[in-house]
Amino acid sequence: MQVGSFGFPEQQRSKVEKILRLSRRRDYELVAFDETALPDVLLVFGEEALSEPSVSALPADYRRRLVVVSRQKPKEVSLPHIGYPLISSRVIRVLDGIVDRTIDSVPLTDSDAPQAADVSENKAADVSENKKAALSNESRTQETEPDDNALRVLVVDDSAPMRQALADQLMALPMAMQISFAEDGASALSVTDQQHFDLIFLDIMMPGIDGFETCTQLRQKAHIKKTPIIMLSSKTSPLDEVKGIMAGCSTYLTKPIVPDEFQKVIRRVSKWITEYRPERAASQARTN
Repeated sequence: MQVGSFGFPEQQRSKVEKILRLSRRRDYELVAFDETALPDVLLVFGEEALSEPSVSALPADYRRRLVVVSRQKPKEVSLPHIGYPLISSRVIRVLDGIVDRTIDSVPLTDSDAPQAADVSENKAADVSENKKAALSNESRTQETEPDDNALRVLVVDDSAPMRQALADQLMALPMAMQISFAEDGASALSVTDQQHFDLIFLDIMMPGIDGFETCTQLRQKAHIKKTPIIMLSSKTSPLDEVKGIMAGCSTYLTKPIVPDEFQKVIRRVSKWITEYRPERAASQARTN
């Protein structure tokens, strides 16, 4: 999927190129703007660039593929907008939405449509490709742009679909994210020895040591004593809640993920994270 850029300073264009490589759903490629071979989507830096002859002369039906990158929303409210400074998750979310609405939704012509004899074969191929894509997506979610302000999140769950569902919800938030994964408690304990995280999602039922014991051991690490730990459970009983509190979890999130409930939980812990990060950074500086 080709993404063109117009009017970008070289430093910002380079940043866009890095962000596009983080996409999980699609392979985006940043290309030079060419009026004779228009890209699938065109990013325009600053609303004033819309009046440039090269942009204003574009076909009317192509304008729905224009995206204005600016601090303020454009006066032409129908145009998609990405706020500046650029945030990786926001850029990818807007691009995915445009492709969903304007490209993937375009119906096939008769010549493009698969013939009946090919349907079963195509379905089998699609299933195989989808499985490959799911594995590729999760791997690419972990490729994050270096950003000192990004929230560092650890997702601990033995279910790949659950890890991906949480990653999707996190990447949809209006903030930069650096997401890591662990498939069990032992892996979580190991990775937290090597990295610092602002937020941890921890499944209860996992192979090996369960979430309660993992949480207990995490809280024994000095740098995690104040880190929010959100426990994941398909069924939260009063006994589970008590065990979680005793283990040191901050709150619970029920599976499968409900977006509204997820947003409430994130709002609940985000203020605390904002207040705690400077304190932790100062502590790390003293240690180093």
